[in-house]
Amino acid sequence: MKKNILCLSLVLISSMAKAAEMRVISPDGKITFIVSDDAGLRYRVQVDGKLAVVNSRLGLQFKNAELGANTLIVSTQKQQHKGSWEDNFGKRRVVSDRWNQVRFALREKETNREFGLIVRAYNDGVAFRYDLPIASGLGNFVLTKELTEFCFADDDRSWLGNESSCAECQYPETKLSKIPMTTTDQWRRGQPYWGVLPLVAQTPTCTVAVAESDLLDWGGMFLSGTGGKGVTASLASRADGNGLVVSSAPSQSPWRVLMIGRKSADLLNSNLVAALATPNELGDVSWVKPGVSSWDPWWTGVNSHLPQYTGLDARGDTDSDKEYIDLAAKMGWSYQLVDWRWYQDDLTQPLPHINIPELVSYANNKGVRLFLWMHSNDVKRDGFDKVFSKAASWGFAGVKVDFMNSDSQETVQWYVAALKAAAKYKLMVDFHGAYKPTGLSRTYPNLITQEGVLGNEYNKLGYLCTPEHTVTLPFTRGLLGPMDFTPGGFLNRSTADFKVTFPAVVMGTRARQLAMTVIYQSPLLVMCDSPANYSNQPGVEFLRELPTTWDETVILGGEIGQYVAIARRSGHRWYLTAMNGDAMSHITVPLNFLGKGKWNLHSFSDSLEANAPATAISEVTTP
Repeated sequence: MKKNILCLSLVLISSMAKAAEMRVISPDGKITFIVSDDAGLRYRVQVDGKLAVVNSRLGLQFKNAELGANTLIVSTQKQQHKGSWEDNFGKRRVVSDRWNQVRFALREKETNREFGLIVRAYNDGVAFRYDLPIASGLGNFVLTKELTEFCFADDDRSWLGNESSCAECQYPETKLSKIPMTTTDQWRRGQPYWGVLPLVAQTPTCTVAVAESDLLDWGGMFLSGTGGKGVTASLASRADGNGLVVSSAPSQSPWRVLMIGRKSADLLNSNLVAALATPNELGDVSWVKPGVSSWDPWWTGVNSHLPQYTGLDARGDTDSDKEYIDLAAKMGWSYQLVDWRWYQDDLTQPLPHINIPELVSYANNKGVRLFLWMHSNDVKRDGFDKVFSKAASWGFAGVKVDFMNSDSQETVQWYVAALKAAAKYKLMVDFHGAYKPTGLSRTYPNLITQEGVLGNEYNKLGYLCTPEHTVTLPFTRGLLGPMDFTPGGFLNRSTADFKVTFPAVVMGTRARQLAMTVIYQSPLLVMCDSPANYSNQPGVEFLRELPTTWDETVILGGEIGQYVAIARRSGHRWYLTAMNGDAMSHITVPLNFLGKGKWNLHSFSDSLEANAPATAISEVTTP
C-alpha cells in the first residue's frame, strides 16, 4: 500500500549536565516545540514566533511511580528526515514526509529512573510520545493516569466531540474554559469526562487540532477540561479495571499530535496522523481494492420482500440483495454490503431468508463482490480463524465488524489481532461502532474504512445529523482518517421539514449528499440509499463510477461549521465539491489548480428556483 520512495536521515547525539530548555524546530523554521525541565517537565509551541500552546505539563503516573515531576534532561539524540511515501488509499498519491526529531533522555532526580520524550516537528504540526526503555526500571507496569496537558494562551473558540464510546458524536463549538472537567471522584471511579478527539482550537496565531497516532497497544486518548484555557488527557480504562495500560518496558506511548494550520482550512491538507503511524505491516496488499458499495435495505428501513420487518428491524434477503447487486453493477460500483440479521447465533449458518452461496455467485456474474456484516461479540466468541476462513471460503471480499464501542487497551489490541487475522484470508475490514482513526489503516491497509462518526445512520435515529454538523465534520473527525459516513441519501428534506420516518430521509439537499461523497474521504464508499430511490433521479450520474481514492487534493477554502470547498483529482478528471451549513453562501474559488488546457464542466448544484424542494438539482454540462 504505502512505501518509502525517498529517504534521507541523519542522527546526531549530544549530552549535557543540565539543560533547562531545548527546542525542536520544523524543517521550514516556522514551528518550534520547546521542552523545559524547570519545575517539572513542560512544553510549549511557537508558530511564526508567537506562542500557540503555552507551558503544558508532561508526564505519566503508574501504580508505583510517576515520571515527569522532578525531571532533568540529560542528553539529546537528533534526527532529520527528508522523504515521501506512496499512499494508494488516501487523498493524495505522494505524501511528503519531512521532519526534524529529538529524543530527550530524561532522568528523575530522586529515583534516577530514566525515560525518554521523542518530539518530531513537521511543517504542518508537531508530535511527541513517551519512551519507556528498560532503564526506566518500570519492568511490568500499570499506567494509572496520563498527565499530558494542552494549554493555550487564550480562552479560544474550540470544537471537541461530545462524550461517546464509539466517536458517534457532534463537535459543538465552545470555549476552552467551558469544556467539562473530570472531578477527583470521577477519576477514583474510573469515569473521567471523555471529550472525543480531535480538539480543534482557533488561536490568534493559528488553528490547532489535537489528535493521536500509532495507537497499537495503549488506551485510547480522550480530553477533559481544566476549568481554564486548556485540556488534559484522559485515557480509556481497561475493561478488566486494572488501570489504563498494562505493559512492560521497553514500551512507547502513541504519538500525541498537534496539527497546525494558519487557517482552519489548512488543516484539511494534513496527512500527519497517517504519516506518524507505523508503515504497512502486511507486505503485499494488492488484493485490497478501494471502491463504491451499495448497501442492503437496512438503512432505508423498507424491504418489500420482507414487509414484516421495517425501520430499525429491517433486513435484506436474497431477492432484495440481488436488486442492490444489480444497482452496483449498473452504476459501475465494486461492492454490495450484506448487513445484519443474516444469521441468528452462528456466523457460519445463514438464516433461511439469505442464501449466501447464491448471492455470491450472482454477484460474481455481475462483476460485483460482497462485504458481510458481523457483530464483534460473535467474532470474539467463535474466533477469528473460524469466522474469517468461512467468509473467505464463501467468496466475500471483506467484512464489516460492528459494536466494539470502546478503545480500551484490550479493544485496541483486538483491532490489531482482527486485522492481522483478516489479512491471512485476504479480507478487507470496515470497523463500525469504532473509535476514531489513529493511522491504523496505514499500518494495516486492509482496514479499508471505519465509522467512528455520527453519519447518515443518525437520520434514522433522530435529529443530530444537521447541516451544521455535516459541514463541521471535515474540520474535526474528517482530519483523522477514512470516514464511513455512508452518504448518498436521495430522499432529501429541509431542516424544517425533516422528521424520522421510513423509508429513511436525510436532512439537507441532494446536492449536499453528492458533495459528501468527495469531501468525506473513504476508500470504501458505502452509498446508503435504495435502487428505487436512485433510479432515473436527478444527480445520480454524479455517482456513476465514482473514485474513492485520489491522486491529488486541493483545499479551496472553508470555515468550521460554515462551508468547505475541496477539489480532488483522479487520473485526468477533477471533482470540485463544496457545501455549507444552514445559511445560504456565495463563495468564489480559484481554478488555477487545473493548469493549462481546455476543460469540460458537468455540474450538479442546489436549485436556485424559489421554493425548490430539497431534492431539486440544477445539472449543467458545458463543452
